[in-house]
Amino acid sequence: MTRTEYTRYTLRLGPAAEAAGAVAAVISEARPVDDWSGAAAYVRGADPAALDYAHPEAVDIIRALQPSGWQEADGGDTLTFWLAEGAESGEPVVPALARLGALGALEVSRERPGWEDAWRRFHKPRVVGRLYVRPPWYPARDHLLDVVVEAGLAFGTGGHASTRQCLEELQVIPPGPLLDLGSGSGVVSFAALRLGFAPVCGIEIDPVAVHAAAGNAALNGLSPTFLVGDATEPGYALPAADVVVANIALDPILRLARRFAPGANGGAPELRPSHLLLAGLLVEQGDQAAAAFPGYETASRREDGTWLMLHLTRVS
Repeated sequence: MTRTEYTRYTLRLGPAAEAAGAVAAVISEARPVDDWSGAAAYVRGADPAALDYAHPEAVDIIRALQPSGWQEADGGDTLTFWLAEGAESGEPVVPALARLGALGALEVSRERPGWEDAWRRFHKPRVVGRLYVRPPWYPARDHLLDVVVEAGLAFGTGGHASTRQCLEELQVIPPGPLLDLGSGSGVVSFAALRLGFAPVCGIEIDPVAVHAAAGNAALNGLSPTFLVGDATEPGYALPAADVVVANIALDPILRLARRFAPGANGGAPELRPSHLLLAGLLVEQGDQAAAAFPGYETASRREDGTWLMLHLTRVS
């Protein structure tokens, strides 16, 4: 069987690269990759109260290419992505690479044969309470609820603290209809179904992530509903749910809060779930997030020194 070969692109967007505005094409044997799960880390953006990509324009260009994998490093100033060998000669890759090269220094290197399998050692199974979150190349474990996740280009392998915090908290909430906002790879939706929540609907702004989640649903033999859309937009119809999980970030959580305020939907039924799990927050953002939801009180919180999840319950 012929293996697909890959080309590795590294875009350096630090101040020096921006000043130079150069495109460097360096063909070499690539060093081993330290991580690429497809779940790029969030970093602080210009707004200190929000989490965002350091260079959203470059990220948008890369994601539109639908690469075989990508990651951020150096606080978001270095973006690395992989394309199948030969893709650089076709449309729309050629103009996209030119646009990236205009943003910083773009280095190009060929990956060693078999590289596409090497990253798997970083995607490990995790036990989270009664749940066993695993990539598909690990077997299921007896006596644990099985959740299979192939992250691909979507955020969510169960490895990030905010995801684990949500999975832990779901296990102490009575099951009911659940809405998973910012559903990414679908890991929270699948875990919720395994825990007895139903129906479960995931909403995600990124169509690539929704595609990955649909593939994961087939791996799990589960059938949540996944929708593409921005749940923070007032005109976007949200299904009723008793539990809402929003593993996103402070800025979209604050926009979302306006949708759950009393009387916010005019003549439409109010969106007032009994339980709100707010995650993707930094510890110091907790008070601001909680205060944005009148009629709710903090039932519990989970934190690891950096990341915080708030469990709010409705009191009025």
